[in-house]
Order: sequence, then structure tokens, then C-alpha cells
Amino acid sequence: MFDQSPHKAAFAAANWPSCVTCHSNHRIAHPSDTFLGTGPQSICTNCHSPGDAGLAAAVQMQQDLGKLDMAIARSDEVLDRAESSGMEVSQAKMDQAQARDALTKARVTVHTFQPARVEADLRPGIQIAAKNLQAGEEALKERDYRRMGLGASLLAIVLAMTGLRLYIRRLESNGRGPHS
Repeated sequence: MFDQSPHKAAFAAANWPSCVTCHSNHRIAHPSDTFLGTGPQSICTNCHSPGDAGLAAAVQMQQDLGKLDMAIARSDEVLDRAESSGMEVSQAKMDQAQARDALTKARVTVHTFQPARVEADLRPGIQIAAKNLQAGEEALKERDYRRMGLGASLLAIVLAMTGLRLYIRRLESNGRGPHS
């Protein structure tokens, strides 16, 4: 991926080692989306300054990665809530793996430093996460509908039992009870 990036020629011209320049040599930090953009852990700001195209591309890629990461987290939260309520969401939970795979693939594609390619890898994951979020929300609506039906059924049963009890009392008080 790096060989397809604009950094390959720039690093070669500056006689910088490709991987080590961004990932360090001895202090190898676990890669993170925070390496992109303008935050305190940004590696991009070592060479790029605000306003240049390289930093703008890095910021865009970081934002796009964050969108999918947040979409997956939101879908997971809703699906977990639905599942813990006893609703069947196993297929959507399994499909979340595909959204995570898209995020992983896009994180690798970052090495091309081409936001359009990163976005293309993210798009299927965003669609999957959105579909799974919808499945989770529908499962929660179904849960609520079932609870309302159960509540209405229980109320009807309690009313019927109360009515029967009152009827039996009335029969017993009139002397027509079962023991008369």
C-alpha cells in the first residue's frame, strides 16, 4: 500500500526509511487512528502543517475511520441491549464482523494516503453497521410490542379472575353456592 502512496517518493528523496519514519524504530507504538489528523499523537504533523493537502487528507481519513468506528459501537450497543432482552439478533451480531473487517481493511488502506480509497473500503462497513443498527432497533420495538401485549393479556386475566371471584361470592351469598 505504501508503494502506491505519495509518501514513497517523498521519503526516498529525503532518504528516510519508509515504515520507521511513521511507526518508529525502537519505540514502536500500537497503531491508532490518532496517528492521523492533528491531535497530540498525530504523526502527520511532524511533516505537514495546517492548510496543506497532506494534513487535510489525514484529517479526512481519521474522520472517516471514526465514523465507522462509532457506527459499529452504536450498533453493538443496541444489539447487545436487544440480545439481553431475549430478542433474536444473532445474524446481525455476526454481520458486525463484516463491518469490523471493513474498518480493519480501511486502516491498512490508510498507507496509500488516498482518502478516496479509504472511504471506498469504509463504505460497505458503514452500510452493514447501519443495517445492523436498524435490526437492533426493530428488535427493541418488537420487544416493547410484546411487553405491551403481555401487559394487556395480564390485565385481561386479572379482570377475568376478579370478575369470577365476585360472581362466585355473589352466588355464595345468595345461597346458590356449590355447597348449598
